[in-house]
Amino acid sequence: MVRYTFALRGPPKNESSDIVLEEKSIDIYNEEQLSEHFLCEINPYGQVPVLASPVLEKTIPDSLQITHHIASLYPSLVPDSHEEQISSLLSDLHSLNYFSLSFSGKEHVAHGFKTAVQQRLNGNINDRYRTALNFKLDVIERQKIAGLDPRTVEEMNQRAKALMQQFDSLLAESTPKERDNLSHHVTWLFGLPRPTALDAHLIVFIDRMLKVGREEVVPERLKSYAQRAMGQNEWKTLGP
Repeated sequence: MVRYTFALRGPPKNESSDIVLEEKSIDIYNEEQLSEHFLCEINPYGQVPVLASPVLEKTIPDSLQITHHIASLYPSLVPDSHEEQISSLLSDLHSLNYFSLSFSGKEHVAHGFKTAVQQRLNGNINDRYRTALNFKLDVIERQKIAGLDPRTVEEMNQRAKALMQQFDSLLAESTPKERDNLSHHVTWLFGLPRPTALDAHLIVFIDRMLKVGREEVVPERLKSYAQRAMGQNEWKTLGP
């Protein structure tokens, strides 16, 4: 979501606001996110993305917080005219448990995360690292393991459906009827001439839901909207 938001960022607020993002890959398959350095110095939640810079007082370890930081430098991402609505809907979108929606029925994935942390806790480690690992273990149990409880999965599925209906209505209000069938044209939320951070996060969410087989969550109009956006260069430059 952050990478696509940055790709859609538009012009900077001023010359000094323009930034260059240097991406650093974290090897999650080899559990680099569970290293002492990462948990204690970068992100105690042991997750990506994280925004780190010498000019920041501290790292920003959450995609929504990173997005608001980027939007403070590139104002078209959250224009003043729709700031309250965009911020509210972004919060609603991020209140969903994406793990519940993406990994339902795959409890072994969550338990694999837990086992990886427990193995490190069983080692000869310092107190700082032990404290960080225990915090990460709590995060896994609350957000991952509990998130795969069938009742939680169903709750998240219903909440996602309701929220997508809200976005669908918003898009319908913004889309001129004569453009409904134009395959090449993207009408952005609120009928704005440029995409906002809300468009960026919504399109990535829709893409994720389609990839994990939750097509029923996404209304047809939103599917078309996302597909048109994903046909543009900003999406294509992100790679697979």
